[in-house]
Amino acid sequence: MRKTLLLLLLLSFPSFSLMLRPGIYTMHDFHVFRQYEFDKCIRAKTFPCRWAPDAGLGYGEPVFNYYGQLPYWIGEIIHSLGFQIIDTVKLLFILSLVLSAFTMFIFARTYWGSFGGIISAIFYIYAPYRSVDVWVRGALPEALSFVLFPIVLLLVDRKKYLLFSLSLAALILTHNLSVFMFLPFLAAFWLYKSRDLKFIPAGLFSLLLSAFYLLPVIFESRLITLANTTQDYYNYRIHFTTLRELFVSRFWGYGASLWAQKFLSVSAGHLHWIVPLIIIGIIVTRKFKEASTNFLLFFALGVLALFLTHGKSSPIWNYLQPMKFIQFPWRFLSISSLFLSLSSGAIVNLIPKNYSKIASIALVSLVILINFSFFRPDIWRSITDKEQFSGPLWDEQRSSALPDFWPQSAPSLPTKFAPATPTIRIGNGYSKLLDTGVYKILVEPEYAKISFPVVYFPNWTAIIDGREIPVFPSGNLGLVTARIPKGDHLVNLQFKDTLPRILGNLISATALLGIVCKKLISS
Repeated sequence: MRKTLLLLLLLSFPSFSLMLRPGIYTMHDFHVFRQYEFDKCIRAKTFPCRWAPDAGLGYGEPVFNYYGQLPYWIGEIIHSLGFQIIDTVKLLFILSLVLSAFTMFIFARTYWGSFGGIISAIFYIYAPYRSVDVWVRGALPEALSFVLFPIVLLLVDRKKYLLFSLSLAALILTHNLSVFMFLPFLAAFWLYKSRDLKFIPAGLFSLLLSAFYLLPVIFESRLITLANTTQDYYNYRIHFTTLRELFVSRFWGYGASLWAQKFLSVSAGHLHWIVPLIIIGIIVTRKFKEASTNFLLFFALGVLALFLTHGKSSPIWNYLQPMKFIQFPWRFLSISSLFLSLSSGAIVNLIPKNYSKIASIALVSLVILINFSFFRPDIWRSITDKEQFSGPLWDEQRSSALPDFWPQSAPSLPTKFAPATPTIRIGNGYSKLLDTGVYKILVEPEYAKISFPVVYFPNWTAIIDGREIPVFPSGNLGLVTARIPKGDHLVNLQFKDTLPRILGNLISATALLGIVCKKLISS
């Protein structure tokens, strides 16, 4: 096993080798910034992290109240070992590639043996969509989901209920949209392989483990401008693929996706559909039955995922309204890459054994040769954390994805960066920023109405001289505002939990404690 894992590491090297140099590459998403914000949150001893203080042009946004936190927790561990934030994010992408090869191999070899497992693992890494996720979009949570897909399937196969709960919870906390896309395919696999009803409570238990994240998402989504994530550019209707894009095109780009003009690849991977078709030909002509059933299931699931990327599937998208939150139908290439890679490994079981090693070497070499050129950056910036989080780059990141998590308490979006000090709306006085969220304020008349440079979101509170006072949103930006009496005061803004967050925290902690107690009792 060790030798095989080392071989997989070496074979995966071309997919990430260009990351092994100082700096960071340009990407669509802003997970470098989010890792930085998450680190800030943890250093402020806020757990679970929910608020990104520099997002929203410096007014802050509840990013981590709605975004899966597990990738950033792993990143925080790496960063605590002394790595820069930019190097931390690169390491996370490298782990997404290497570990997914390991997990796919472990799962696939149970069906196809070691040679078939290696084929499936390398096909899984070098699917074109993997490079789109890592090198073009920089979609860190989605990239890490590829590690967990095979684990969840393997645990269903082996009937490991508790580990299944933990792995499914990990997937939920990594990327909720990936879970949403994956669940119907997981259900189909469960119906075929097991139908063991114990997996139903095991699945529900995964919801309890992730309740600290899920309950706020469910009950507090109405508090942000969530509709913006399904409109205009994010409307799924303009992102369907064509047959040419899926099966023929070798186009590679680093741009956006719009109607017929896509400036990024949405290819299924040439070998990823050719090899399964060859396998079908072998099964039909030679009447293999032993390996054909498992293969046909995986292949059918891969084809179904491809169908959901195509415009012909639009009636399904139109009928199942929650699918609009997936935004890009071509996101189902993550699921097709999983099952087409898995099914490709079956070929070694359908050819004479004395040719299986040669066939494995040939296919692995071919898929790397054909696709490794996709695994490269568009623009490389030879910078450090200092440059990444200062100047124009810092301003670009603070203004990123502004409408996605902007609170509904604000009638308008900001157009300028937040000031460093509060604004005195009524009365006279003086204010000074002492620390993050801590201000020294002098009020001269009887009282002053003061707006702080923080957008209001439940439950922001103000502690004045150790005593909590009510706050409320005001102005077009819905800023945290308070009436402060005459005198010299120390004001501390604190972000406290709401009822859904408190209940979610308690449920998750209780579920986790239950696992620990069960293990202690059984041991």
